[in-house]
Amino acid sequence: MILWNRVLVGVDGSDHGLNAVRYLAAVLGGSSNCKVRLMAVHLPSPQDDPSRAEEIKARDVEARIALEECLLEAHRILVEARLAAENVTSELVEADGSRGVGEVIMEMQRQGGYGTVVVGRRGLSKAEEFLFGSVSNTVVRQATDCCVWVVA
Repeated sequence: MILWNRVLVGVDGSDHGLNAVRYLAAVLGGSSNCKVRLMAVHLPSPQDDPSRAEEIKARDVEARIALEECLLEAHRILVEARLAAENVTSELVEADGSRGVGEVIMEMQRQGGYGTVVVGRRGLSKAEEFLFGSVSNTVVRQATDCCVWVVA
């Protein structure tokens, strides 16, 4: 069941993701009936070179730490905008590598019944978007029975 006062926000550690959180804070600031779920998705690096396993593992640890710090910053932004702290939760999701970030976000949306999904737009060129995909495009394409805010 979709609950329209439940908002799912995808952040990725970039300024674009935090700008989406700031926009949400400006729109919902002072609201006492909205529940906001912040999420970041960590995609593990491929372990295709055994000689670099330690380097890859260290890079993954750094990436998780950066995502956790981003979640804390996003939480702070929302609470400073007078959203009740108990209405703002966060989660770092470890992806299995078989799906992209946008697909993981939309799976969470469906499972949690979130009425609104908020993501930032990185501003990829058309060539980059074609080669690497776009989280915001995936979210928009997969969205059904929910509102999507793509904040540029």
